[in-house]
Amino acid sequence: MRHNPARPAAGALIARLADLPDASARAFDFRAGDAIFSLILARRGDAIFAYENECPHAGYPLERPDGRVVVQEGRFLVCSAHGASFRVDDGACAGGPCDDDEGLAPIAITVAHGEVRMG
Repeated sequence: MRHNPARPAAGALIARLADLPDASARAFDFRAGDAIFSLILARRGDAIFAYENECPHAGYPLERPDGRVVVQEGRFLVCSAHGASFRVDDGACAGGPCDDDEGLAPIAITVAHGEVRMG
């Protein structure tokens, strides 16, 4: 993994669970100088999943220009650029122009006391 100075340190607060409704996903951007680190948090029931916000097929962020992340059927994250879809629960390619071996890069997180923090 390449070093990104904008990547939050372990223990850094990313979000509160109250800000992430069930069957939804949000992009979070962190900046340090010119560097940007972006991740997606997705929620399915009590489970929270985190991935780098970069489609492995095209290298684009997953969210739409308006900032929304498309969650199809509550189970798939959909790239706004080319429609590649990825399973919420493991980030694996589920359809569209991504290959079976291309999936979203997972991010380690911890969830406790209603907060999501970097792992």
